[in-house]
Amino acid sequence: MKSSVRWLFRIVFVTAAVYLFLGFAVVAVLSKPKRHLDASKNPGTHGIAYQDVRFASRGGDAELAAWYLPHASHNAALVLVHGKDGSRTHEQNRRNDEFMSALYRQGFTVLAMDLRGHGQSSPGRFSFGINESRDVLGGFDYLQKQGFDQKHIGLHGVSMGAASVLLAAAQEPAVKAVIADCGYADFGRIMRREWYRRTHLPSLILPSAQVAGQLWLGHDVLSVRPIDRVADIKSQVLFIHAANDTLIPPSDSQDMQAKLPGSALWIQPGARHAAGFDADPTGYVQHVADFFGQTLRN
Repeated sequence: MKSSVRWLFRIVFVTAAVYLFLGFAVVAVLSKPKRHLDASKNPGTHGIAYQDVRFASRGGDAELAAWYLPHASHNAALVLVHGKDGSRTHEQNRRNDEFMSALYRQGFTVLAMDLRGHGQSSPGRFSFGINESRDVLGGFDYLQKQGFDQKHIGLHGVSMGAASVLLAAAQEPAVKAVIADCGYADFGRIMRREWYRRTHLPSLILPSAQVAGQLWLGHDVLSVRPIDRVADIKSQVLFIHAANDTLIPPSDSQDMQAKLPGSALWIQPGARHAAGFDADPTGYVQHVADFFGQTLRN
């Protein structure tokens, strides 16, 4: 009898250990960024002067790299935030240099940054908006040090960057205006759906990934839910979502916009995930510039 109990205990222990190990493996893959940066695709190729700058995240736990495009008008500034596995060059279908240059020509100073673990910023793992929101606020703080009043600084984020700017604005009531493009309302919901679509395996392993995330990273990335924080945002917010987004459905932005009275929503026809500028450069820049012009220059 005792022997049977011991064997049962060993089986349970080994099963639990394997289950937790698989959870750590999922977190290791899920939270590791891919560094992409093509420094040749910079604003200088479009005839715009820019500076390579570095600054600390709010809280000082990461050093962040960025391009700073100071406009002579000095009346409004934007922080541009990329998505997962992106960088200041790898966004908008690798046309982010064109996008930031177009915004500069609309009269905006631009700070195009690399989140932690991306581009040329210091190492770090994904937290899908938790830590990245502090990186965004580091950019917000940097622009204030360049002489910009808080009410003249806007945040623009795409995909994970959209979640990051929403969470940043929820923490910092001084943020005046935010554009969240193709952001997720509930990362865990996206992950559960994509897990099955990509692996054809049941999602039973995901709870162990949640435990592993807490033990290793100090947070559960599958519980990142910007939709729970949008009601805390004091900023003017424009939600943009690609009509043809197959990764994050437009309903995510619709649901978040419904939770934030006074916010606006544009479902962009013909666009794919995180490629609104690529789909319609003129129309996309006009929507972005009009929104920030109305909210930051008053």
